[in-house]
Amino acid sequence: MIRVSEPLQLDGAKNIRDLGGYPAEDGITARGVFLRADGLQELTSRDIETLVRYGVRRVIDLRSDMEVKYMPDRVGEMEYFHVGMLDQMNSEGFRGTGPESMFTLYQFLLDNSAEKIGEVMHLMAEVKEGASLFHCTAGKDRTGVIAMLLLKLAGVPEEYIVADYSATEIYMKDVFVRQKEQAAANGIEIKDYMQRSKPEDMRNTLDYFHKKYTDVETYLLQTCG
Repeated sequence: MIRVSEPLQLDGAKNIRDLGGYPAEDGITARGVFLRADGLQELTSRDIETLVRYGVRRVIDLRSDMEVKYMPDRVGEMEYFHVGMLDQMNSEGFRGTGPESMFTLYQFLLDNSAEKIGEVMHLMAEVKEGASLFHCTAGKDRTGVIAMLLLKLAGVPEEYIVADYSATEIYMKDVFVRQKEQAAANGIEIKDYMQRSKPEDMRNTLDYFHKKYTDVETYLLQTCG
């Protein structure tokens, strides 16, 4: 049975998870190095203290300029960097037709946000002690692509990568319901698949990645710089 990392118990975020504890090429992925997360705009002072105590030293915000402007992170003494990556649904306020599937969006990110992905990896590599936390709004799409690449780089089996991705739908369930209700009140429809983290979307992303980029080391070095 695959065990997926569980969120830290915080008041202002529901999907902050350590990528440590997964089987990897050389043993087990280390805890306290990389954390994936949803939005940090509602963190309480106690939440921030918990993250600092956990070892988080650097926060990398993957959200769009619009999201950052209207929902700025609360990070306290943690270092903050903004590397905006395209997420059509959030960047456009859920307006427009959106991608055909979440896989379509992840494919677009891999192909068109390589420079940004490289920047994120450089920022995380600079942290020699403590943890890097990277996040978007739900901790699912932009965050999911970065998490996939990190876990692939460590040699984590793909079934664990898929399970780690799929867990967001469970952890963010109540938040997604609230977001959908708020959007509806403003005349905006959030399609159901936009709030899903279906295993097949990540499996399709991994299949696409293998066919186009062969391996993660080559992709990061040659495509992302």
